[in-house]
Amino acid sequence: MMNIIEVFNDNREISVYRGFLRIKSGGEILSDVPLDDIGAVMATGRAIVWTNNALSRLCDEGIPVIIVGDNYHPNGILLSFVGQQRQTEIQQAQIALSKPIQKQLWATIVREKIKNQSRVLDALNCNNGIRALPDLVMSGDKTNVEARAARAYFPALFGADFLRQPTRPGINAFLNYGYAVLRGTLARMVVAAGLNPSLGLQHHNMLNPFCLVDDVIEPYRPLVDMLVWQLFAGTDNPDRILGPDEKKVLAGCVHWELPNQTGGNSPLYMIMQRDIWNLVQSIKEKKNLLSYTQTMVNKDVF
Repeated sequence: MMNIIEVFNDNREISVYRGFLRIKSGGEILSDVPLDDIGAVMATGRAIVWTNNALSRLCDEGIPVIIVGDNYHPNGILLSFVGQQRQTEIQQAQIALSKPIQKQLWATIVREKIKNQSRVLDALNCNNGIRALPDLVMSGDKTNVEARAARAYFPALFGADFLRQPTRPGINAFLNYGYAVLRGTLARMVVAAGLNPSLGLQHHNMLNPFCLVDDVIEPYRPLVDMLVWQLFAGTDNPDRILGPDEKKVLAGCVHWELPNQTGGNSPLYMIMQRDIWNLVQSIKEKKNLLSYTQTMVNKDVF
């Protein structure tokens, strides 16, 4: 299971008890959640007390703790140092990966992101001016086609006046929350695969310990965009508040059943896990082996 547990109220006490994450308030037990069922914990409350044992156990289980700041924008993740048994071997290969291969991998990621953005626009009958852009992406996306696509994509999806700015309320807050769910889920998978999350393909911010996560998340962002569009469909309030019901829908995005490469359906988190292992194989074999599910976004899925 990959359930996302959010602690959003103040004055909560977090501990562990016999294989359960225990949430209390004023000494009263509010919930016991099996650790085996938790994919990530999101802390959006402002007065939360954690026992060191709880944080240590979450690390032992490989469960990321996502600290969410203003407007549901994640500003920190606690994650285990230890991934899998062959972590050192994989990370040495990751460090030694040549720049040309890194650029090829990044170009594949960007192409798939733009393809999924285009598929979302088609599925929702929006004006699609980015359909031809994936073919323009070169190695390393040195002409920044990704940014060009974003400038056309977001206004086409959410309206001509929309600006993708994480600090803004409404649609932006919903996007922040959905992306945080994806980021936490992928952070766990990246570390579990033995990769170093701070060694990115394209992102290289010295202050960001999850550069690789911010690389691999890109093709899946349009799925959150699609969910947010659905949540705002029919409403005339672009500054709508993100409430518990909407959070539940967005947190459930990793369970969305999507077409896989074998002709059946799989939850999104299983598709992402397969893609991470393709990245690991690419790094180990020093060639671009990334291959995404071409039908992941279409009208039938929506």
